[in-house]
Amino acid sequence: MDQEQTSPVVKGDLLVFDVDGVLIDTRFSYPTVIRTAIQWGWGLMLGNETDCTAFSMDHFRASKRHPGFNDDYDIAWALICVAFSSAARSGDLRLSRAMPSAKAWEAILADFPPSGIVDHIRSRYGDPVGRDVFRSLCEEIYLGENYEGEKRKTKIRRGLWHEEKPLLAHHWSELALPAAIYTGRFLPELALALERLGWQDFPKDRVITPESGICKPSGEGFARLCEKTGTSTPIYFGDTESDRESLRRFGRGTFVAIGGLLLGEEYGYGRVSDALEDLGLLRVNGACGKTVFSR
Repeated sequence: MDQEQTSPVVKGDLLVFDVDGVLIDTRFSYPTVIRTAIQWGWGLMLGNETDCTAFSMDHFRASKRHPGFNDDYDIAWALICVAFSSAARSGDLRLSRAMPSAKAWEAILADFPPSGIVDHIRSRYGDPVGRDVFRSLCEEIYLGENYEGEKRKTKIRRGLWHEEKPLLAHHWSELALPAAIYTGRFLPELALALERLGWQDFPKDRVITPESGICKPSGEGFARLCEKTGTSTPIYFGDTESDRESLRRFGRGTFVAIGGLLLGEEYGYGRVSDALEDLGLLRVNGACGKTVFSR
């Protein structure tokens, strides 16, 4: 007879969640935003030949393993800056020739600093499209009908946020500890995610977004959330290197890796629902069929 298994013990008094890839399935939204923005920017903003898809999920995964790339829009901006720099040197303006391969992109990323990548890119590759303008293009592609920028650049009316699905069926009030969110999403994008989750009533003072002036991989987000909730030791559910680096910089707490991109963690799960159930962090019985990828 098999011995009864007990849930692992994880110490902490605050549950902090990243959003993309943790609470929300974004596989068919943000990567497509990046690919579309690069093609649009290369052809219509820079006037060059867009002759290929260019961006791949291998580019995306390599970016997400770098601690400085929490913001998906900056992945698109960085790649188009690097590609344009290459095209300017070679004189070949075809996107297929200018865009680094995923392997080459990984090598380029090895020279990027762990934070401050915007200044690094501008100093080394320039800013041919204008970062602010290009980011607004990304926002328009993602938000679609919810975009409230000054001027539309496309005819898109159905944003790619419609392609997202929730990854957690439980309401935040069903969690065994106080909950908070530390995300790279801006507030309009976060509102759409909370709507998908049925978390529209999530406390606003337990949320860190870029509007707060704090961006990953800063550990300051955890300091702010602990102060607001009267806690001290966060358990952070994240899926990228910037998430892991943020908690490392804070200096205490437990990181729970979700999704499979980050391996080698003591706590690693395919789905956040599996993690919450296995770690005994739900007030009610959680989902079944859990997938643990590294323990």
